[in-house]
Amino acid sequence: MTDALPPVSETTLGHDIFGPLWAAVDVGSVRAAGRPVTTVSPAAFAEARGDVLARVLELVRRIGRFQPGTMAIFHEAGWPGARNADEAGLYLLLHAGAIEDYPPDMADPAVVDRMLGMGGDLVLTAFLHALVGAAGVRGGGLAENVPLVAEAVRLVAGLLGRDGDAALRDTFRMWRVAHLPGILRPDAPTPAAAKATCRAYAHALGDAIGV
Repeated sequence: MTDALPPVSETTLGHDIFGPLWAAVDVGSVRAAGRPVTTVSPAAFAEARGDVLARVLELVRRIGRFQPGTMAIFHEAGWPGARNADEAGLYLLLHAGAIEDYPPDMADPAVVDRMLGMGGDLVLTAFLHALVGAAGVRGGGLAENVPLVAEAVRLVAGLLGRDGDAALRDTFRMWRVAHLPGILRPDAPTPAAAKATCRAYAHALGDAIGV
């Protein structure tokens, strides 16, 4: 039935959310390392921000109505220990969509800052997109889910060293431009029910944050 929401596994939805969240720890750990970048420890970064990550995961669980087994996926990969500047630069470059040539010059603050900026934008936009997708597929009402989604994006923005409210507005604008047209256009193959759900979340989020 073309108007029905397509079936999506809970595990797939979890990975869609956890991928950007893992990336946020990677990107945030480089930012926290200071300049010049010498060594980076995502594990230490995550441990120091354990309370924030725990709150984000609780919001994710509620948004997606995820089972404990799905939530456990986030921790199963574990956090890498110390990385030297070259290793950190490779991961940062991947998260930043190859905004710089390979290998990036991690001794140049301008290069690192460009990758941190691009990486943060991509991470937050992907995170918001995954949260809206999970909220739409897994049920629950807009009134309940929109504040949870907004809080989760604010908190992850904080991991990236960004102001939560400003980052939420910027992320919503980027998500609206990068993702919505391909989903909502009349000629898009998206099922009608999925279009309606995505449009409803876009309207409600925009109203909630004043964009």
